[in-house]
Amino acid sequence: MKKLITLVNTEWLKIKGLGLVYLALVMGLLIPVTGFLFQINNPSFFTSEDLPFSVFEDAITGNLKAFSMFLLLLYIVIAANRIAQTDHKNNGWQLMETQPISKFQLYFSKYLVVLALTFLCIAAYIGFTILFSLLDYYLHPSEVKLLTFDTVWTLKTFIRLCVAILGIAALQLCVSVAFPGFIWAFLIGILGLIANIFSLVQKITLPFCPYNSLYILSKASNIKSLNHFITYSEYLSIFWAIVFLIVGYFWYKGKGFKTAFLNPKKQIFYSSAFILITAGAYFILQKPKSYTSEGTGVLVQGKIETDLKIDSVKIFSKDFHKEIGSAAVKNGIFLWQTNQQLPFDQYSLEFGTKKIDFMMGNGDHFDFNIRYNAANIEYFLTTNRSAEQEYKNKEDGFGYELSYSIEQQKYNDNPTKFYELAQADWEKNIDRLSHYTDSENNALSDEYLGYRKQLLAIQYLNEINNYRKMTSWDDPKFAAPKAFLNELNARITNPTILLSKNDDYLQYKLDQMLTDKERLSNPDSILFVKLNTLPNTLNKDRLLTKHLVKSMELESDSISRNQLFDREFKLLNNTDYKKLAASKLEQLNMSQKGAQFPDLKFLDAQGKSHLLSQYRGKYVVIDLWATWCGPCKQIRPVFDTRSHQYRYYDNIQFISISLDESQSKWQNYLKTKPSKIPQFWLSDAVEFMSKYKIQSIPRFIIIDPVGKVFNLNSPFPDEDNFVEILDKLKKY
Repeated sequence: MKKLITLVNTEWLKIKGLGLVYLALVMGLLIPVTGFLFQINNPSFFTSEDLPFSVFEDAITGNLKAFSMFLLLLYIVIAANRIAQTDHKNNGWQLMETQPISKFQLYFSKYLVVLALTFLCIAAYIGFTILFSLLDYYLHPSEVKLLTFDTVWTLKTFIRLCVAILGIAALQLCVSVAFPGFIWAFLIGILGLIANIFSLVQKITLPFCPYNSLYILSKASNIKSLNHFITYSEYLSIFWAIVFLIVGYFWYKGKGFKTAFLNPKKQIFYSSAFILITAGAYFILQKPKSYTSEGTGVLVQGKIETDLKIDSVKIFSKDFHKEIGSAAVKNGIFLWQTNQQLPFDQYSLEFGTKKIDFMMGNGDHFDFNIRYNAANIEYFLTTNRSAEQEYKNKEDGFGYELSYSIEQQKYNDNPTKFYELAQADWEKNIDRLSHYTDSENNALSDEYLGYRKQLLAIQYLNEINNYRKMTSWDDPKFAAPKAFLNELNARITNPTILLSKNDDYLQYKLDQMLTDKERLSNPDSILFVKLNTLPNTLNKDRLLTKHLVKSMELESDSISRNQLFDREFKLLNNTDYKKLAASKLEQLNMSQKGAQFPDLKFLDAQGKSHLLSQYRGKYVVIDLWATWCGPCKQIRPVFDTRSHQYRYYDNIQFISISLDESQSKWQNYLKTKPSKIPQFWLSDAVEFMSKYKIQSIPRFIIIDPVGKVFNLNSPFPDEDNFVEILDKLKKY
């Protein structure tokens, strides 16, 4: 050990004239200082509706991908090359070998120096980022910027980066020792950089490429989103470090490839054994980790940071919004546990006006780390279903070439080419889905993978139907190849529970119930007849509800809609689907032009009560907004302008209704941003938005002079259609 320490000190002395220490500091400085200068010229502006954040953590994770994948990698390439080339040029290898030291110690000491320099570069990046974040904090102060410093988080991030470069450093040193010339080792390093760029653009992981460990790390730059801070990218890095340290050492010891691995003949045996062991270890390491159930029941826990009052969190099923359980929130901590056998399905965690969708089943655990306010939400989640959580919001879709051909109707006269392209695209998508893993190399569970494959098959089947509609149902030459069609249909023979409730699947099953001739006559009525002949099962209720809701949406008046509903509703058996159909009817009737609108009760800025009915005899143009809504505040001046534009028309009245949870925040905002338009606050905003299924704001509503709906979702005031509507109203 003493000799190794002496060698490391000697190697460190030898690099003093190479400028590698200064280069490490410059590489670490480059991104922080560039970001700081950019902020000076183009400062980011934050408002009270933004979530408070640590300026240090935000800056470190925000620039981590650019630093690690490019500058850090480039520095390792340069440092390893310069250290090796120094001894290549001055015959330092031979001079050192005359000393009473082992060749392994000599080789390993150079590797340690490369690591020390790289660690210095990483430390410089983190240190300079902290420094410039501090300067930016004082130059551009904001109430949402925090100087909170998490020492443990920072240390873990540093360690994770250090471990992730072990393999790259070993590879670059190996290549630099093997090739005396600078150019070859440098070019190989640049190829590694290009491989990372390829992964970034194509979103493809290349675990067989040692350089790709930095790309894998960058997929989850914040360790809060990981189950373990040392994970797949770091394990790969350690593996490649061991492999290339062995290869590099024997290459250096044998003074060449042939001597090291092929001469004498027994070396061939050792080399072959090494390759087999390495290949086996690599196969085991890169094999995706399958989903593992953790016993029975479910555990949902976590913490919530918010300035709003939250007493409890609730868990609902996604379909029908049935409450599964609830947990009290004490000091920002909640915990819900059940031994109930929950089916694998989509659920939502709800608190206040916010919710988080997630996949859950029996034997799962979830640990949420949530921060939110009235306007925004941010959360990290660790779970044994991490792959599902990462993939659930991804939409499986067609590749670029197939999507382009569909959009442009490129092969409407060439069915052979269309189906060849569709089949190739299908195979590519299935392969991608089958090999999907998250940043920790966790694979999708079999049940979820089966569902997503079935859903993908439905997309292709529906597109084939669309293609036949655009071309010909009768001409057999436009029919899909039987083998392709059979493969797609085989996927959905036994639909999973998730697929059986999916809208695209239900629509496909409805389409399949019609013959080609029936599609051209009166398909909606024919479908109702056929549906009514099916046996009374849950599947029938799903299909009937789907078709009933779609048909009701096409009806232009409430009388026809109600007649249709009365006729078909009695054929439904399942209580949940009955409630769903009835709720949809109520929503459609409420939203229809001419439907009675509630006489809302609201408060003005002085706390005085008002009723919407006080504006009877006028068309009331309502702006639904909130102080935490950025787009709402941007459109408000335009709304004010429109109000001024129509001020001389007595039959038109503009009003603004706030949906803020906090009345005081709304009142304080009006003190700084007064308006001539009457301003009101709606105390039961959540109930109102829920009743009318208002998912987002700003929202503009027009009520007619007798208190009925004229337009429940009016164009925005900066659109021409808004002016056209009001120009017609002012004539009445």
